Amino acid sequence: MFRFGLIRSKPCSRCGLEVNYLEPECPHCKGLSDLQVVFLKKSHRDDLRNKNSDLIAVFWKLTLIAFFITLLLFIF
Repeated sequence: MFRFGLIRSKPCSRCGLEVNYLEPECPHCKGLSDLQVVFLKKSHRDDLRNKNSDLIAVFWKLTLIAFFITLLLFIF
C-alpha cells in the first residue's frame, strides 16, 4: 500500500537515530569517531528527556484545569 508523504526509516546500528532506508550511510554519525557518537547519543537522549518533561508538565496543568472545572460544575 502506498502512503503519500511517509518515509520509511530504520534505526542506525551505530548511533541509534532514525535513517532513511534508502541512504547508504547514516547522516548523523557519518565521519564521527566512536567517542563523538557516544556524545551524540547522550545529547539526543537528553534532548528527548527535556522535551518529554515539558510535555508532562503541560498534561499535568491540563489535568488540574479539567479537575477544577469538573469540581466547579458539581458545586454549582
